[in-house]
Amino acid sequence: SCRVWLLVCLVVCVTGGNSKNGEVENLSEYSADGKVLYKTLWKLKDCAGPAQDGDDVTMIMKYEGLMANGTHGQMEHTLTAKIGKESIRSAGDGLYRMCLGEQRRLVIPQHVSHKYREILPGLLPGDNTVIDVEMIIIKKMSLHKSVSGLVMAMLEPVQDEFCSRTVIVGDTLYVEYEGTLEDGTVFDSSTLSG
Repeated sequence: SCRVWLLVCLVVCVTGGNSKNGEVENLSEYSADGKVLYKTLWKLKDCAGPAQDGDDVTMIMKYEGLMANGTHGQMEHTLTAKIGKESIRSAGDGLYRMCLGEQRRLVIPQHVSHKYREILPGLLPGDNTVIDVEMIIIKKMSLHKSVSGLVMAMLEPVQDEFCSRTVIVGDTLYVEYEGTLEDGTVFDSSTLSG
């Protein structure tokens, strides 16, 4: 039989938007990676990954920017790159060793923000540039979100040639899952339910 291992969790997550005018909340809550400060806003209890040198990754980046109509507003850009090459270094960018599904807030000082302006369309310069990042693909592992808030991490995709057949209507699927709140409290899981 064909197996695809999935890690499924229900995310109850509310994050604030980027701070306006380069103002950032208490910087003592941040860690330093080179000149960039970062803090984790959310991540799965069990880290899938983390992203390392040579990994192909895809991230969603949200930031305050200049829109096509000339007004300032919240912008979103999906960036695919290789860690350690192209636009993302192994260290110093606040992105190294992110887990699949992890969300981080980066605070980038003005003297190093030019690099980010090269890869993020419309990014506004400021004393502290704030970018919210979510890691959605590391190598072949991917994150899938439904409108209901259900998040699924595909940890081991299976090639078609290894499947004798695919799922059809009427099949019974067994899924391992764990539901957690933002603070990590488990409220349900397949192992607790039996």
